[in-house]
Amino acid sequence: MKHAYAPMTWRLTWPLTWRLRCSAALLAAAIAGAMTAWTGHADAASAASDASAESEAVPVQAIPTPDDPPVPTVPDLSALRTALAEFHCAELEVAIGKDQRIAISGLTAGDTDPDSLALLAQDYAAGHRAAVDVERASPALCEPLTLISAHRTTNAGSATPVSIHLKGGAGGAALDGGQNLVFDVTAPDFPAHLQVDYFTSDGDVVHLLPNSLEISGRVDAGAVRRLGERGAGGRFWSIGPPYGHELIVVIASPTPLFASPRPEAEPAASYLPALKQALDAAAPTTVATARFLKTRAP
Repeated sequence: MKHAYAPMTWRLTWPLTWRLRCSAALLAAAIAGAMTAWTGHADAASAASDASAESEAVPVQAIPTPDDPPVPTVPDLSALRTALAEFHCAELEVAIGKDQRIAISGLTAGDTDPDSLALLAQDYAAGHRAAVDVERASPALCEPLTLISAHRTTNAGSATPVSIHLKGGAGGAALDGGQNLVFDVTAPDFPAHLQVDYFTSDGDVVHLLPNSLEISGRVDAGAVRRLGERGAGGRFWSIGPPYGHELIVVIASPTPLFASPRPEAEPAASYLPALKQALDAAAPTTVATARFLKTRAP
């Protein structure tokens, strides 16, 4: 039993000592490795910190971005509007369309053609060529517009211009045959006498005010006078043939233009010389306006 035990003791004692020594050596090596790893980690962290500091010192470059799309230039239309106002035989409007193009629209009784208007826009609106949509009216309507051109210019520059507001057919829409002609006239900034004339497409003129039922056209300053309303006690009118483009002219003067009433309807060729004479003798404060309208068969 001893013999068997002794070798076992030797075998347990020596190997255990060796193991402890090896364990100590391994532990020392592990500690040394850990220290080396920690030192390396610290050096790496220090290097990273230095690199970070260096990177912070370098200014950040802005990332280039694509240029913003150019903003369309809206032309100044004031000079063009002034130029269009010189067309006395026309009623022209100018605006900027949704496609940013200049658009000229309206009516003309003169010899104005679309190409000349497009070139005019190009001259007055920084090279922009306009889209033109202008209808032609009877050339016979040009003469009354020519007669009142100076008074229209005076009216346009006044603080409270005389104006016409159609009740129906507004915005360029046509008046149908059988439809009542009803409209408001806003007086200028002085007590005035209104002369309201309707020039037809076939060369006649109907005097809407004064008329056989309303012998006075007097209105207060800035007042609104409605014409053509049924049941109001005055004259009323319905649209009838011939159809086409026709013209309402309103003249406001401090005293009546005519000493005696004109016939309710007469040829324009007979009336226009008398109108010219009356306007030549009228007070300088006399103003006028006009409005084209389109009529059509029902």
